[in-house]
Amino acid sequence: MKCINKYSLAIIICIFPLIFGYGCKDKDLEFEFDRKAESSSISISDSDSIHTYAEPFAKDLCVDMGDYADINIPTSYAAGLFDINRKRVIYGKNMYEEMTPASITKLLTTLVALKYCDLNKTLEFTKACEINESGAQKLNLKPGDTMTLEQALNILLLYSANDVALMIAENYDGGYDAFIDKMNEEAAAIGATHTHFVNPHGLTQEEHESSVYDLYLILNELVKYDKFVSIVSQPGYTTSFTRADGSIKTLEIKSTNLYFEGKASVPEGYTILGGKTGTTSAAGKCLIVYFQDSAGNPYISCILRSDDHDTLYDDMNTLISNAK
Repeated sequence: MKCINKYSLAIIICIFPLIFGYGCKDKDLEFEFDRKAESSSISISDSDSIHTYAEPFAKDLCVDMGDYADINIPTSYAAGLFDINRKRVIYGKNMYEEMTPASITKLLTTLVALKYCDLNKTLEFTKACEINESGAQKLNLKPGDTMTLEQALNILLLYSANDVALMIAENYDGGYDAFIDKMNEEAAAIGATHTHFVNPHGLTQEEHESSVYDLYLILNELVKYDKFVSIVSQPGYTTSFTRADGSIKTLEIKSTNLYFEGKASVPEGYTILGGKTGTTSAAGKCLIVYFQDSAGNPYISCILRSDDHDTLYDDMNTLISNAK
């Protein structure tokens, strides 16, 4: 059979409806194809102004092409370096392996809180918020203590208090389980397909896992929120909250990020804008940072399962210095 050319096809398309009693003139259909667009899209409209447009899911995400920079970090188990502006993965090591991310979990807790909750809402600490695990970072709040969500997020991100993470989840309008469900919904929505969380704090628990690339996706989403960036850029935080007996307790905390504590030096020409630490016996030492070069170009770098803080920050500096 001979191929139908485009002119014959156009005549057929127009004649076919006439056979059934409604012609091409009944509706003014317009087909638009933009060949110069960054990615091909088709827009179809009629007199009722119906438009469809397919937006590429990964349009604003770093794409892993496998052409990694020659970087040597033999000790840390998994790592990734992401160029936000040029949307490329500069370096990757075990980036998609699922493992426990420790307190970096709290980034997704924060994303849900910022997206769905009122920062001025008063949260109450209850018995369900208590953390009994030995050595776990906590604020040692007591049932009946209260603070706003904004205060809680500052403490969560800078001091990494696990009991505060539980307080945020327990005070969610739908309850604790609904908050965890929302965390996983948000992870799926941004393409974090190797992430499944069962708690809001990151203490070791079965089926609680993420990956270097997924944690990049979560932080990449969070940096769109000015409130998040303003919190994690602080070296410390001072506030006052209300005890159950009505007394006021003043709290002063410092960031767990050694860059902000002055215990780790940033490579010359780079500035740390924020990030999140994480440590458990199962996860090792973990760190994700949001930083920029001297020209103001932003990057994200993540390391999971490093042996100790010296190795962690040495390897992180190796990644940062290769952001170019």
